[in-house]
Amino acid sequence: MNKHSLVIFLIALILFLPAQACRQADHTNHAEKKAAPATLKPAEGANVKVLSPKEGQVFKDDQIPLQFNLVKGKRGSHVHAYVDGELMGMFKSSQGTLTGIRPGTHTLELRVVAEDHQTELNATDKVRFSVK
Repeated sequence: MNKHSLVIFLIALILFLPAQACRQADHTNHAEKKAAPATLKPAEGANVKVLSPKEGQVFKDDQIPLQFNLVKGKRGSHVHAYVDGELMGMFKSSQGTLTGIRPGTHTLELRVVAEDHQTELNATDKVRFSVK
């Protein structure tokens, strides 16, 4: 490589790396924002209890049956289901199925949510389960 080519290569590298680092940082920050716990609002009588999966239950495939008891209280409308901090779905009825769950041990958290789909209430329940 001659001097001219080396200089062009180094300039391109200097310009590319900071931009790439920024893109990765932006992606990471976005993922962290998505997974970060929300500031929960007062429950105002809302409550949720996970019935299935049971604590420590082991599943053989990626489809996890979900059942829960929901007390809506003054503001609750439905629940958001988080697996390992990632929003995996919302449920208005008291049952459903979580799909695409990878092998390993996971934490399921259900949060009661207001009708606006944004306001999560301080009415949550968590269980750990595994997929083989």
